[in-house]
Amino acid sequence: MVATLGTALSGMTAQTRRIEASASNVANLRSKGAVPDAAGAVPEGQPQAHQALAVAQSGTNPGTRATFTPITPAYLQEHDPEADYADARGMVAAPNVDPVRERVNQMAASRAYGAGIAVVRTQDDMLKSLLDSKV
Repeated sequence: MVATLGTALSGMTAQTRRIEASASNVANLRSKGAVPDAAGAVPEGQPQAHQALAVAQSGTNPGTRATFTPITPAYLQEHDPEADYADARGMVAAPNVDPVRERVNQMAASRAYGAGIAVVRTQDDMLKSLLDSKV
């Protein structure tokens, strides 16, 4: 019974991390910056585009482990010649965030979290039933 709860709780924690990453990506959707050079460095004094995150899940015993991983490519180039940090071609780095994908991630994480709650409730009901039958 303990393994069931551990699995459900680790899954719920993973979904919480998924929501955190998605919320950060959406909140920083317009956090643009200078285009990095060939070595990946942003010129000194210039803003850096938000690094979008995803969550990678891996199985553990019992349950799952969630870790933040950067989305690659980290940025997409956009034409914005009015920006102070635009390069000579008028290009800036915009975070590689797709708002539709983020909304789908949020909905899937919400459903998975709800499934974890259902497992915990079912486990609780089973334990109550077991204890009531012993009396």
